[in-house]
Amino acid sequence: MNNRMQSHRRWFLPTAVAMATLCSTAASVAWAGEVKVGAAALEVDDKGNLTASGRKAIVDTLDEVPGEDTWVVHVWAKLDNAAEGPLYFEFYQSISGGDSLVWRHEEPNFPGGKYFSGEIELAGGRGFNKDRTYEIKVVQVSAKGKDLTLASGKVKLIKSGKKPEKAADGGDEDKVPEDQDVHDSLAGGEEPAGDEPAGGGETPPPVEPKAKKGCNIDTDASAWNGALLLLALGAGLATRRRR
Repeated sequence: MNNRMQSHRRWFLPTAVAMATLCSTAASVAWAGEVKVGAAALEVDDKGNLTASGRKAIVDTLDEVPGEDTWVVHVWAKLDNAAEGPLYFEFYQSISGGDSLVWRHEEPNFPGGKYFSGEIELAGGRGFNKDRTYEIKVVQVSAKGKDLTLASGKVKLIKSGKKPEKAADGGDEDKVPEDQDVHDSLAGGEEPAGDEPAGGGETPPPVEPKAKKGCNIDTDASAWNGALLLLALGAGLATRRRR
């Protein structure tokens, strides 16, 4: 009996430890956060969780912006116990078997909650390069000043060499057509060459405004002279009658 009790004790203790470790691991997997990346904004529902189409749009490899040494990462994160306050996205690169921090992006006004969706720009000048895989960690700082990792994920950056798309009919807006003068002349009526009028025939003599004004003054003067003449004739007739 003693041998049996000792035998049970020998396997019971290791089994209990293994079960505790397994339960702890399962709980951490169930509640651990995750980071997903898209080439465009990933679709979410009213609560902020990914929809079915959003899940289909997830990528693990991201191409650069054509013609630029830049990658635009559309990030979605499911956070583990995130609080209100600054949220940090840290990008790590594996170098010589160790993780080296390349860049840290801050979201200063995170309202708290279970999900995050946003856009982050990764520039070559910040240490990012093509054909490299980066681990993404979402971090918050606790009240005690300790970094708490709330979610993690990975993304690989590539350069396919795509050229920027040309703007559709955008470059010809300010271009003046070669026959613009023809269009302008047609809009105002076609004028014949030289000084000839459009209707043909002889050119009428020019009428000067000053000449018209002078005629008006002469007409008024003639009207006054006529009136004086009538008065003189009337005075003469009256004299003859008196005689």
